[in-house]
Amino acid sequence: MTEIDTNPKVDDPQLWAKIGQAMDRKVLWEAAELIVSTQFGSRSMLQRKLRIGWELTGRMMDALEALGVVGPDQGSQAREVKIKLVEDLEPVFETLYGDAGTDFTALLHTDREAPAAIPAQPTDYPNDEDEDADDEDADDEPAPEHNRPVEGTVYTPEEWKLREDPEGDRPWINPQLRTKDGRKARYAYLRRQARRRARKAAARQLTVHGIVPRALRGERRVCSWVIGMEGYKAAADERLALAAVETAKRSARRAQLALMKREQKQAAAAKLQLEAGKQLAVAQSARKTAKRAVAFRAGVTYGPLVLADAAAYGFADIWGFLGALVLNLAGVSLLGRDVEVSEEELERLERIEAGAPQQVSVGMTPRMFEQMMRQALTEDLKLTLSALRVDPHAWGFEIHVWLERMTPEKISNGLDTLEACLPGVRTGSVLLQQSAESRNYCVIRVPGPNPWQAVPELPIREPKSISTADLHKEQIGGDMAGRPLALPMCRTNVNVVGKSRSGKSTILRAILDVLTATEDQIVIGIDLGGAGSGFGGLRHAMHVVATTPAEAKTALQWVLDIGKGRPALFDRLGMGENWVTSRARPGIKVIVDEFPALVRESRKGYYDDDLKRQVSWDLDGMLAEISITCAKSDATEVIAGQGVTKEKIKDNTWVVELPVQVLAACDKDDVIQVLGDGMLAQGWRADRLVPAMGDQINDASVVYVMAGSAYCEPIPYRGCYADPEELLRRGRARAQAGLVDIDPESAKLSRISLRSLMETSARNYAAGGQEQGVPQLITSIREVFRAAGDPSGLQLEEIAAGLAQDDADRWDLEAFDGEDTADQEAARAVALKAAIKAVLAPGGKSWTTDSYRRPGEKSTVKGYCLRHLKKITGEDASAS
Repeated sequence: MTEIDTNPKVDDPQLWAKIGQAMDRKVLWEAAELIVSTQFGSRSMLQRKLRIGWELTGRMMDALEALGVVGPDQGSQAREVKIKLVEDLEPVFETLYGDAGTDFTALLHTDREAPAAIPAQPTDYPNDEDEDADDEDADDEPAPEHNRPVEGTVYTPEEWKLREDPEGDRPWINPQLRTKDGRKARYAYLRRQARRRARKAAARQLTVHGIVPRALRGERRVCSWVIGMEGYKAAADERLALAAVETAKRSARRAQLALMKREQKQAAAAKLQLEAGKQLAVAQSARKTAKRAVAFRAGVTYGPLVLADAAAYGFADIWGFLGALVLNLAGVSLLGRDVEVSEEELERLERIEAGAPQQVSVGMTPRMFEQMMRQALTEDLKLTLSALRVDPHAWGFEIHVWLERMTPEKISNGLDTLEACLPGVRTGSVLLQQSAESRNYCVIRVPGPNPWQAVPELPIREPKSISTADLHKEQIGGDMAGRPLALPMCRTNVNVVGKSRSGKSTILRAILDVLTATEDQIVIGIDLGGAGSGFGGLRHAMHVVATTPAEAKTALQWVLDIGKGRPALFDRLGMGENWVTSRARPGIKVIVDEFPALVRESRKGYYDDDLKRQVSWDLDGMLAEISITCAKSDATEVIAGQGVTKEKIKDNTWVVELPVQVLAACDKDDVIQVLGDGMLAQGWRADRLVPAMGDQINDASVVYVMAGSAYCEPIPYRGCYADPEELLRRGRARAQAGLVDIDPESAKLSRISLRSLMETSARNYAAGGQEQGVPQLITSIREVFRAAGDPSGLQLEEIAAGLAQDDADRWDLEAFDGEDTADQEAARAVALKAAIKAVLAPGGKSWTTDSYRRPGEKSTVKGYCLRHLKKITGEDASAS
């Protein structure tokens, strides 16, 4: 047993007081066992295995040094372990617990209390289960059980030696103890190492050190040896001789054509031909001699291989022949193993040999990914790191970063550069989250190919199974780790922003699925841009779906009457300061899809007969009044639109002030408008989300949520999806179960009844979403055309004159202001044009001027054509 000198330092009362205040003695004993069993005196190993803070590990190492377990601090290197066997820790145990008469072996094999919990520090590593839970190379390893009786025989390190461990995942249980758990941990470790070696070998095949490139180089070297110097020299001499012969022939031809000194030139040409012939004869003779040498070397080189292959084929048929070919390939690749490479290729080879992957994959070890991430942050983004921790998950990697005296703004601005430093990561997929705990602490998420596999489908909810009080518990989405997303919607307004194909409709339908399953909510939908298509099959479970401005105005007026009148009922019904929603007294939810389209239709307006001018529908103004005045009456709204910039929603800036903001893939201006400029640096990067393109889903239905303290960090969520047929089934089932009716007290607050709204909505839906019949003004204009004999077209003044004959009070010239008749006719024409546009707009129709030819005239004029009018009235326009 090793001698341990513990008395000199432990007797120091100040040091013992320091040890007692800094840590629990049981935790210190666990640390001593761990260091001795692994023979590795590392602070980071204690921090990872015991899940304690960095500062506490330093104090623990000082205490173990005082107890004689480890040597003094050696800087970045691990401390020397002075005790070689766990059994030699008996004096340390007696020193810590002060019970010298207790049998050490008995205490070691008896269960003790679990060590006291120690608060985790910011630099804590995750537990081993989280670290290896989603690593494809990781197997379940048992937790250490030092106090369980040892099974089997104890072997020395020489008898059971592990390979090098560059990945740092050597099993914690001492592999020198051949126990059941120890064997399982060791075999799992060896399997991981074998798979890593296989991956390295596969990656090496793509380099100059692959088997095929080496075989080709080896074959070229064998061929060079077979040909030899004499073979190459004979071939070169023959080429030179042939070139000399060609030169002599050209000289002879030039001599025959020469006009001066022909005889001299012909003699010189003949001499050249003679020399060239001699040179060719010598070269051909040398080639014959070289061929014999080459044939001999070829027989020596390839003859044994051919004989061996033939013998293998005769002995074991085709399998023997294939085995011989494999041996031939191995031998040739061995000859081609040496090669000169460039510096870049050499660096790539070193990375492969070191086990560093060429691109990011979910199955890579956390340590290798940490090396890639640390290099990218420090060398490429020029950041100073205080600490960095990598947590592997099934969806990818989560990197916790503590910066040194700086904020994550530089990371936010350099996310594109960071993606370029991580090959294999999809463009726009890296996400940043500024932590609410500390300004210099942030979380970077690098998702894999399927990061949203933990998000479930839209949960099945039975009709009238939810109450308004439980809306904040109903899941409509989830994050990458599977944590649910549930919006607070009780007396709360919601704004959903997302560009085209951003998955905004998926989020809206998930919200609708919750609202239509409640027992105490009246749901009214408004969609002037998509005819209610954004609601899907759930529109059957909605009380009203307004698809025209007139319908929407009536529905919003009813909501305003209820919302503004309910406060007068609070005291009478004993509700306090807010409406208490229940099955008997339901709340009201207004769902607005395509809000920019609603703003455009609202600004177009309609023609008012009494005012004789175009009047705005003011639908956006009514929604603004509902959001401001009706929340306490639980008459709230959910707004969904493609953006919040002035070009899309004009001056309706009130939508960005709603308490719940949901941002799907949108523009940077939208993020700044909703959250503010500084939120981009904190990780609210909805502008980096990629909408669906073709068959690629990309980041469709991925959103950032700002909703009070529950959702105040930039964590991306994906909405739960349900098949359209399933939504249709749910909508019809909830409609069949019966919709919630308004309470009698609230019904008296408005002259408009909920039943009339529902009947109008049902009629329009049955008619395909269009208003029934033709507007009266269009019918009157059709009568004017008939009275004129159905000409090809009429001027606006002619139509107005015809209308004045039937409706003088409205269209007579005296009803319009003007200094003379011409001014009055111009004012009447402007009013008629506006009226035609206003009455056709709710049905999505228009009647524009076009060219037509009057009877008996060759030239054409601009006016209102009969064929267009017949299309509006539903007549056959082919004869016009």
